[in-house]
Amino acid sequence: MAAPEPLRPRLCCLVRGEQGYGFHLHGEKGRRGQFIRRVEPGSPAEAAALRAGDRLVEVNGVNVEGETHHQVVQRIKAVEGQTRLLVVDKETDEELRRRQLTCTEEMAQRGLPPAHDPWEPKPNWAHGGSLSSDAGQKDVTGPPRELRPRLCHLQKGPQGYGFNLHSDKSRPGQYIRSVDPGSPAAHSGLRAQDRLIEVNGQNVEGLRHAEVVASIKAREHEARLLVVDPETDEHFKQLRVTPTEEHVEGLLPSPVTNGTSPAQDGGTWKRDPFQESGLHLSPTAAEAKEKARATRVNKRAPQMDWNRKREIFSNF
Repeated sequence: MAAPEPLRPRLCCLVRGEQGYGFHLHGEKGRRGQFIRRVEPGSPAEAAALRAGDRLVEVNGVNVEGETHHQVVQRIKAVEGQTRLLVVDKETDEELRRRQLTCTEEMAQRGLPPAHDPWEPKPNWAHGGSLSSDAGQKDVTGPPRELRPRLCHLQKGPQGYGFNLHSDKSRPGQYIRSVDPGSPAAHSGLRAQDRLIEVNGQNVEGLRHAEVVASIKAREHEARLLVVDPETDEHFKQLRVTPTEEHVEGLLPSPVTNGTSPAQDGGTWKRDPFQESGLHLSPTAAEAKEKARATRVNKRAPQMDWNRKREIFSNF
């Protein structure tokens, strides 16, 4: 009996025929994403191995998981006569979600990484070739990796930086939606799902999308981006500490500050000035006054306007 085919995404390259590509795309209420509802027999879609029930991940190298049906359709139509679709079947989709892996074209070629043997970055692997150490990997036999922000230095190429920045109504902040393989962004270590903290040394967490875009464009040929992956982001939020460039290689914040854990302080995310100095003291009247002032300032901070669009994005 033949062994089952290993789970992996599929990259389907379609060339448009006289009757079109021959597949039906649809969104389902209650399910995130766009799905292949039907593939016409004998069509270019069938020849490309597209299957009913597949979930669409990328169109022509751009991640579309967070886009609306109309936006995805426009992306497919943007390249005349052909399109490249990265899709996953139900079983592969569930396995990726279970392991919290981001689906990429590399996985379509190489398969999913072994569960207990993470891929090591290769110089000729564009999507991860910029990682020069094992700092971002977990060693199964050793201690877990340190959760640190990453400082990505980008030099603009002929086609730009090669990443897509977006925000959506469901969560504040600016996020990296996709990184073009082989681009300056990929070589700098920028990754899809990273949250942007600083641009050229300036914190941009409270800025609107257009303001962050302007900050990135302020320098004509280069940009320095401080980012955190989802796991690191959650870790720093629990500690109520804002990631900075000092945390890239310097001392990391302690999980306990002034005798209280993050869960005991109502989940408020703010920097403790005494934590950075390594002092863990009982609060004095002056410290308590400073914390109260910081809380008032935080409450007065203007709220971001998320009502204009559900999702805003920019390509670099």
